Amino acid sequence: MSDESHLSSIELEAPASPLQALQSVRAEIPFVRSDSVELVTRETAYGRIEIRALMEGAGHSLLERRYASRGYRLSRSADVTLGAYWEGRLVSTLGLRRDSGNLAADQSFPLEMAGMRQQGWQLCEFTRLAADPEGPSKLVLASLFHLAYLHAAHHWGAEFLVIEVNPRHKAFYRRMLDFQPHGEERLHRSVGAPAVLMSLSLAYGASKVREYGGTLNEDEGRSRTLFPYFFSTDDEPELLSKLADVYGYDA
Repeated sequence: MSDESHLSSIELEAPASPLQALQSVRAEIPFVRSDSVELVTRETAYGRIEIRALMEGAGHSLLERRYASRGYRLSRSADVTLGAYWEGRLVSTLGLRRDSGNLAADQSFPLEMAGMRQQGWQLCEFTRLAADPEGPSKLVLASLFHLAYLHAAHHWGAEFLVIEVNPRHKAFYRRMLDFQPHGEERLHRSVGAPAVLMSLSLAYGASKVREYGGTLNEDEGRSRTLFPYFFSTDDEPELLSKLADVYGYDA
């Protein structure tokens, strides 16, 4: 089984987290340009991937389909939402929240979150990801993660990313992106599902992107994480410039 097919077969559950509900969405979502702004495109062996900044409400149908299929409710809205289109079809969304002292993870992990802030960590949260695994999952997810971490680090000054994941997928996050767990498994109050809090140093992630980003076609010595599927660091100035144009800040 290939890496792509293995990733696509992972069945993920709430709480709201990256790689949420990776199951097939049967009905195609139309490619509506009026509710989104282009950030970057990737021409790949799997086809054209386009990452767009979604406006309020854009992509909501995909999110509702994925969450409803698992019997979960949508969490509160994100501050920024990115969407990935593959061959003209919306196949994935990822939300970012800026920390103002009350992220979604505070509900189930208040002591752990307070401890991070007491250490002076500048936090952000990735959430509300829905994905259709019939697309090129690794390329889509790596593209979304790269744009999201650039925005969080350069615009918000975030230093650490936090997520809540189902305990069954803790090993996946550690292996593919080196997320680190915090505390014990808890019941996610909003959705009634078990959750584990995990974090990733954005400086560490950036170092891995410098080492492996854009090397997915280089077999020798390539990491078996998601980092080879990220953009090259040579692409980052252009990515930051586009993010600055769309979200109104200095690159």
